[in-house]
Amino acid sequence: MTYLPVKGEPFTVSMGLRTLDFDKWIEIDEEYEVELAEKRELLTNRKSEVFAALPGGLAGSVEVLEKLIEFLPEHFPQKFSSPLIPDKSLHPLEAASLLVQEDLVIMSPQDEQWVLTAASVCFPSRWDLASKVGANMHGIHEPVPHYEDRIGSATDAMFTKFTSDRPVWRINWTVLDSPDLFQPAVTGHKARKHSGQTVEEFGDSTYFRTERQTLWKLPNSGDILFTIHTYRDSLNSLAKRYPEFRIQLGQTISTTSEETRAYKGWVPLWDDIIAWTKHAN
Repeated sequence: MTYLPVKGEPFTVSMGLRTLDFDKWIEIDEEYEVELAEKRELLTNRKSEVFAALPGGLAGSVEVLEKLIEFLPEHFPQKFSSPLIPDKSLHPLEAASLLVQEDLVIMSPQDEQWVLTAASVCFPSRWDLASKVGANMHGIHEPVPHYEDRIGSATDAMFTKFTSDRPVWRINWTVLDSPDLFQPAVTGHKARKHSGQTVEEFGDSTYFRTERQTLWKLPNSGDILFTIHTYRDSLNSLAKRYPEFRIQLGQTISTTSEETRAYKGWVPLWDDIIAWTKHAN
């Protein structure tokens, strides 16, 4: 787990954007080979669930692949040869997605809106790609509590003002009852009943999941590229390394609204989560 964004502050719905050092655009860690193998399996056997592309996303997809071909050998010469030759039989965004651990999403400007025109999302956090293709930002975030009233209009304005020389990044997080990277919406939020687990057993089988997201307005196509690198670790593992995490998670999560808890699937887990945050190490 590289990022631990919970610090005990009240939960807020915000973009939380920070300036991105472009040298750190892509991250590669010890899970690279395992995650790329999982991507290949999903794109082979469940492609309709993890990949989609409209004609309007082709220019951005070609540009993303070109940028990765330039970036990866320069920044990770021990892993990528130069020149880097992608699989030309694939859609360019699919070829790009098989080079990195990140999921890739392209938003294109259409009729004064930003529309999802292409995406490879192999590691969704209970998110259904097929229902989002062709949707604008408001449609994509329609289920997200408080999005419209707090950041919807501001997000549209921010996207329009983005420039290619100022990429940004942000962190999203949740708590889930599975370590799986591939968790599409169709799997649902598993109904959970009290299983007789101890607090510590719950902490071993429940996971803190973060997404490091970058946003970059592509200089040629004018599309905006999201990259999403997903990390997860058990609650207990994080508490051992970061003793303050248990209390801080409790302080933050207790300030969420009922709508947020329902959206994130925390309701069946709620009593156990709170008990875990209050349990002494």
